[in-house]
Amino acid sequence: MKATTMRPSHATQRLVAIPMLAAVAFVLQYLEFPVPLLPPFLKLDFSTLPALIGGLLYGPVAGVLVEVLKNTLHMLLKNTDGLLIGEAANVVAGASFILAAIYLQRRGMGKKGFAAGLVLGTVLMTAVMAAANAYFLLPAYAALYQVSLEQLLAQFQADSVWSFVLYSIVPFNILKGVVLSLAAYPLYVKLSGRLNLRMTN
Repeated sequence: MKATTMRPSHATQRLVAIPMLAAVAFVLQYLEFPVPLLPPFLKLDFSTLPALIGGLLYGPVAGVLVEVLKNTLHMLLKNTDGLLIGEAANVVAGASFILAAIYLQRRGMGKKGFAAGLVLGTVLMTAVMAAANAYFLLPAYAALYQVSLEQLLAQFQADSVWSFVLYSIVPFNILKGVVLSLAAYPLYVKLSGRLNLRMTN
């Protein structure tokens, strides 16, 4: 039986494309903008899109790798406080969104699958980030800034962790998922022919 191996040209293309997509994603992080009525540290950007393209081209692991490389660049070149919590949160949020979207698209469901994956990705990202903020991120920020969790929440006029999560984190991630989906779906349709992606259904 003839062994199946990745063609060298494809491996080289992947090796070059993933860092390039990460660099584009890093640049897109600079184009972030605040969301009215939400805490100022919650900002939208489109830096997840290159990672999503990487996932469509080379699989979900490649998409997550783009997220990791993007946030590594952010940590080295843009991070001003030396903390890694924001980068870790960005990786977790991006990975949750990408894995769901790519999973359904790769099950052979085409446009409908990708659209369903974007919806699932939005739901998954929202749920994961709600739990992550409640049980890890907010307590970690409080510990690093040497304030109590209550003092930290008071800065955002929140009475409890879950009130902050429900009225700030959840709406933000739903909005983020919707915005990314509205940008990702037409991009997928436009690029599918050139990138040889499944488009049926």
